[in-house]
Amino acid sequence: MGDGGKLSQESRVARRIRKGNQWSDLPNMRREVSIGVAATYFASEKGGREHYALHLSNKLADLGYNITVICGKPFFRKLEPLSSRFELDYVPQLYFLRVLARAPEIERVKVFSFIASKFHYHQYKLQCHLHLLRNHSFDIINTHDEESLHGIVKIARRYRIPLIATVHYPPSPQGARYLKHVSAVIAINKEIRNCIEKYGVLHPHAHLHVVPGGVDLALFKPVSKETCKRTLEIDGKMILFVGKLVPIKNLYNLLYAFKRVSSAIEDALLMIVGDGPLKQSLVHTAQKLDLKNVKFLGAITNEDLLTYYNAADAFVLPSLDESYPLVCLEAAACAVPIVVSCGAKSFIEDFGEALFLVDPRSPESISDGIVKSLTSSDEIREKTEIALEKVKKYDWMEKAKEVANINRQCLEGRR
Repeated sequence: MGDGGKLSQESRVARRIRKGNQWSDLPNMRREVSIGVAATYFASEKGGREHYALHLSNKLADLGYNITVICGKPFFRKLEPLSSRFELDYVPQLYFLRVLARAPEIERVKVFSFIASKFHYHQYKLQCHLHLLRNHSFDIINTHDEESLHGIVKIARRYRIPLIATVHYPPSPQGARYLKHVSAVIAINKEIRNCIEKYGVLHPHAHLHVVPGGVDLALFKPVSKETCKRTLEIDGKMILFVGKLVPIKNLYNLLYAFKRVSSAIEDALLMIVGDGPLKQSLVHTAQKLDLKNVKFLGAITNEDLLTYYNAADAFVLPSLDESYPLVCLEAAACAVPIVVSCGAKSFIEDFGEALFLVDPRSPESISDGIVKSLTSSDEIREKTEIALEKVKKYDWMEKAKEVANINRQCLEGRR
């Protein structure tokens, strides 16, 4: 933090760099380094982007850095702290407009959805800019979405604060132009990196890195399947989905696919973990299809999730598109066979031989992949062993060290 929160001077690190101190002993001094992690929906949503920011912030705090997460706080809503290892700094946010824009009834009226979405975006961007201008000085700032980046970039330039943009989705041409002002970019997969390179907007001295998400290997690990099934009082073949209940996850096709699976495997059970705007519609669809072995569990704790992963006979993610699915890493760490759609391109590039691949637009393909993951014993054993070995490189602490090294480069002025 700066003196009394004022931004009338350069950040501490910027001043030291300007005076010629290149921070060669940064690892021994990192407790002095204050990192602002800007993630608009950190406290209001539980998607992959928010989990990525959460786990990295926790591990950077474990490494000794002073972390403050700058995020939106919806009006009229009480939020619980997500971690005791760092501070949450709230920015006023009209989050109900985002919820409204994504409601199925409103999405069908494109003009209303567009207006609500744009108004929310510009409101938060302005509030984020004003909030940072009034309240904070950081040694370095890492943004995780366009709203935060666009609201902070002018402040970072004005006060010479190194700015790192972590990009979770391929940016639009308009969004990419803000990247020309950052010290470094972290793309969470190679596809996003290639997209940014094509735009050619980065400063000549800015570095472009790829740091996929990780998994907490101390938590997510193989546990006795029989014990977990007894704990959950589950018999038969359990198929698990974990994620937000939103259109991109392609859950309607999963329900249609499960209709075919349950015809082939009578004791099959589909467990759906997560919440989202489509929940009631999905429940109605399951009832319409007369699917009695489908359960919607809502959001659950990581400890309970560990039990569900290890009780599962197969994990399925039929998304139309995925950047780098953290839930697949968690399933891999628990030695669960993974059925994933070809929409998860970058993940397939790294884990392809360990996966049962399906076409997300074909319920028949999804059902065939699920049945295969439940019945092909030799292939199941081979793929889970490969996945277990590959996932060892994805521990969150190792990812945090990669990001810490990028921070160091920026603090040393190497952009």
